Amino acid sequence: MSKKEIKDKEKQLLHMVESFSEEHINKEYAEICSDLVKKMGRKHEVPFKRGKIEIWASAVVYAIGQINFLFDKSFEPYMTPDEICDYFDTKKSTVSSKAKTIRDMFKIEYYDEEFSTKHMEENNPMKNMVFTDSGFIVPKSIFNDGEPVTSLLEILAERSGQDVEEIEELITGDFIEERGENFEDSELQQVMDLITAPIPKDMEDEFMAMLLDGTDISNTESSSIFDNHDDVELFDDYVIDETNPLETIEDYQRAIDLFRTTKGEEYFEEHKGYFWGLVETRPFMMHLLEQAILLWDDDQKEQAVKQLKYILKLNPGDNQGIRYILINYLFELDRLKEVEDLLNFFDEEYSANWAFSELLLSIKNKKEKKSIEQLYKEAIELNKYVIPFLTGKKKIPNYLPEFYSFGDESEAIMYVDLAFKAWNNDEVAMNILKELS
Repeated sequence: MSKKEIKDKEKQLLHMVESFSEEHINKEYAEICSDLVKKMGRKHEVPFKRGKIEIWASAVVYAIGQINFLFDKSFEPYMTPDEICDYFDTKKSTVSSKAKTIRDMFKIEYYDEEFSTKHMEENNPMKNMVFTDSGFIVPKSIFNDGEPVTSLLEILAERSGQDVEEIEELITGDFIEERGENFEDSELQQVMDLITAPIPKDMEDEFMAMLLDGTDISNTESSSIFDNHDDVELFDDYVIDETNPLETIEDYQRAIDLFRTTKGEEYFEEHKGYFWGLVETRPFMMHLLEQAILLWDDDQKEQAVKQLKYILKLNPGDNQGIRYILINYLFELDRLKEVEDLLNFFDEEYSANWAFSELLLSIKNKKEKKSIEQLYKEAIELNKYVIPFLTGKKKIPNYLPEFYSFGDESEAIMYVDLAFKAWNNDEVAMNILKELS
């Protein structure tokens, strides 16, 4: 293709994304999509010189929409992927894959400085944060003179009634016990840097919630620091004994009951629907999830499913990824109508988990071969790494990835870890899967 032909195609692509965005979204989206097309046109190997221009146009809008939460009903503007694809007469699976190619090409992520809307820039949680010398992210405000600060170490000491030195010893001991001799000194130092980093004193509850929400140190807190606590007022101070599954379930229940009693039913009714949005509720929501998993492992499967549905009722936005666990539990119980209802509730979900769940449901419901083949094609277009793990050609690693990206091997590992039994308990489904692959 000549330079003139490429330039003409770029102009056509610009016209398509600008016209669509201005008519169906807003002018700002039109400008951002236009900037992305121009950036694509400046590449040495211009990506859109090959392929249908309608696919590129819908993929550009799709990619910009993804990082700006266009597909989230709680945001404005709002639009579904179906509306974009219907307008350009393109397939969702193809467009989703092409949009990922574009995002990867320019390393476009959420809150991207170049391609985010003004609303996203203003609401960027990192806007007022800075990196410390230790590599941790903290609010800029803590470096202001006169601003009262504390640290997670001091908070833990205060809440447990022990000295800072005792807490340090307990954390070090628990870390060594958990890791054995297979750790670097730098790993332990990183943990200590984390808990001693300065944080605003008026934000200690938020930082404690973050600590409990996703760091290894939360296990340290629960295992040793509060061992001598006779009673607790809030369950984030609660001792969880992981050595006995039954006791653990009971202890989680006591913690959950404490929170319910403290807050009262009116609190739950008032905040139902966006429960995760309140920082103080997050340990409670995590306790519900962790207890549900233990209930399932203890063969209390009906109660586990009921609890996961309850979490979704409190927080239908599902920040915790409850749907991914629940759908595979329902498959294992052969509750296919509930599987279908869950798929329909999150009908705008475009992940490997959802694509392969739709495929498994179609096989179990004995759909036509053509329909199953199409769903299979769409699923592997979203993630080509799933099949080898599902069929056992490739083993799931001993340690799951901490993070994953859509379409890559880490997503496949996370999905198969949840869905392996759902698939492999069905001999017919596995035979069909192997035939298709």
